[in-house]
Amino acid sequence: MMSLDDERARCAATLPVGAACEACGEDDPLVLNSDDRMILCAECDAIARGVEPFERHHIGGRAVSPITVRVPLNMHRRLTARHRAWLRS
Repeated sequence: MMSLDDERARCAATLPVGAACEACGEDDPLVLNSDDRMILCAECDAIARGVEPFERHHIGGRAVSPITVRVPLNMHRRLTARHRAWLRS
């Protein structure tokens, strides 16, 4: 069973120590994207690609509820990670 802290540590293990978004400084490993060129959070990455930095989040999880709300990408990643951790508990 993987907790939210375990998931955060798993994501951090794929990043350099002390990694943060090079555009805004966000340092939560759950929201960081890394490629060979730079590290960006999900929102700054979307903006750099010309994509809207929002997604639809299923309130009770996709399998449980069709109701969605529009949330920023970084928040969506955190909510999804929390939901996965909750399902595993």
